[in-house]
Amino acid sequence: MNTTQNLAHSETYFHEGRDFWYNTDFLELMAKRWNLSQYQSMLDIGCGLCHWSKLLLPYLQPNAQVTAVDNDEAWSEGNESIEAYFESFGSQIEFQSADAHRLPFENNSFDVVTCQTVLIHLRNPEKALAEMRRVVKPNGIVICAEPNNLVQAVLKDSANRKEPIETATKRFESTLSFENLKRMDGKGHNSFGDLMAGTMNKLGFQEIQSYLNDKLTPIYAPYEKPEQQAAISFYLDNVENEADELARNQIQSGTYFNGGGTMMYLVSGKK
Repeated sequence: MNTTQNLAHSETYFHEGRDFWYNTDFLELMAKRWNLSQYQSMLDIGCGLCHWSKLLLPYLQPNAQVTAVDNDEAWSEGNESIEAYFESFGSQIEFQSADAHRLPFENNSFDVVTCQTVLIHLRNPEKALAEMRRVVKPNGIVICAEPNNLVQAVLKDSANRKEPIETATKRFESTLSFENLKRMDGKGHNSFGDLMAGTMNKLGFQEIQSYLNDKLTPIYAPYEKPEQQAAISFYLDNVENEADELARNQIQSGTYFNGGGTMMYLVSGKK
């Protein structure tokens, strides 16, 4: 998924919950808005396990050609399962190692250039977007799905709903400090989704469209839905603070609940 982070990050965030990030009817609507059915070739940047390109593939022209790149060798080599998925649609996928800041392709090479939760991890997301614009064909489309991760620090759940203002403020300040330190260290901007449309405009993209993903996964007992179980599994494996520990205890007792809120931007632009 991410072209600058190491394998540990990828292993942590390639959880089953990714399979439930989007509603099918929402993807169908976005495919119409992006006119994906007119496109034949696609470049998936920071492909990881191809969660994103696998979702977009059915909306492209039949027998679409897909190139998937990542600078993590664990993902840039691909695997038989992913290749079989693309072959089931009559499509070929080619894997390659690449840095999103310096894509090894000629100008005007692809109909669609896309990424999901990649720009937030890059040293220079603006440069990566400029590269995406360079390699997309005239009248082709660049599509980026990136979040605002800071919003998670202010969402309420059953574990923090009664916390004092001071505690909530400290939690937000801690999250914001981590985000700022990561950005200053050249390791990415966790809320770059907020900045994508403006950055695309600065780089000369045309027909910029910006949307928010409409999928929520509210968590409540008895946690029977597959998407709830995937989210619960992730929560249990990633306890970082006192609020997380309380949430884990409530999950184990069957009393935890939240609204499933996220903030994922889907921004597109043409050349």
